[in-house]
Amino acid sequence: MPRAGVKKRRAADRATSSPLSGQRADPCYVAGTVATETPRLALTRVPRRKLAESVAQQLLEAVRGLPPGTRVPSERELTKELGVGRSTVREALNGLAVLGVVEVRHGQGVFVVGDVDTSSESGALETALERGVTKEFVEARLVVEVEVARMAAERRTDEDIRLLEAALEEQERRLTGDVEPLLDTAANFNVVLAEAAHNEVLVAIIQSFVGLMLDERGPKIYSLEGFREWDLAEHRGLFEAVRDRDGALAARRMRDHILVLAERYREAGAA
Repeated sequence: MPRAGVKKRRAADRATSSPLSGQRADPCYVAGTVATETPRLALTRVPRRKLAESVAQQLLEAVRGLPPGTRVPSERELTKELGVGRSTVREALNGLAVLGVVEVRHGQGVFVVGDVDTSSESGALETALERGVTKEFVEARLVVEVEVARMAAERRTDEDIRLLEAALEEQERRLTGDVEPLLDTAANFNVVLAEAAHNEVLVAIIQSFVGLMLDERGPKIYSLEGFREWDLAEHRGLFEAVRDRDGALAARRMRDHILVLAERYREAGAA
């Protein structure tokens, strides 16, 4: 019994002493926990675009003056040397390709084309990065969303139709309001459509697209005259094909929709 009492006292001592210095700790520190609330720090998320821009700027400076035809180190080598992800390196290289600094030859590598003076245009590098990502984004949407539309038409349930109708009604309700809520609603239609395909992997892929739909590209194309009404009409057409279980029509309408979107991105200076 005395030993048990000693153990209790020692446990209490440990609870109020510093685990590092042996001194008495702050009374708020008890058994490895902090009783007071953790302060909220004034932090903001670092945009991935800024990282890609920093990498692109380094690469731009590194290849300046190199003779045309010089092969740039592989993505794997650049990833290791720069300490960033492969997707960031690829985004930076695509941006330089848009600027005309390098040429990406699939299966061969990346080669220096020539030197481009970007100082004459403010934000030239940032614009090039955005255009490079937009090109890949459109390609990915053509590969994935066309088939998603077909599958949705073939697999949809009555509940899916109800949810799609609700998404369309919400998009129409926000048509004349602020851009951000309208963008969120329009992007949500794509997610609901993917859910109608009843494939969780495809839903996750479409959800990953949403961030690219909502970033700088979204507000730019929604500022184009008549775009809001056009997008709603396109979504209605997709809904009708899915409702009627016409997979071929749904796929064709989605493909046409994305191709016209690519043109709209170019009109808005985002591609």
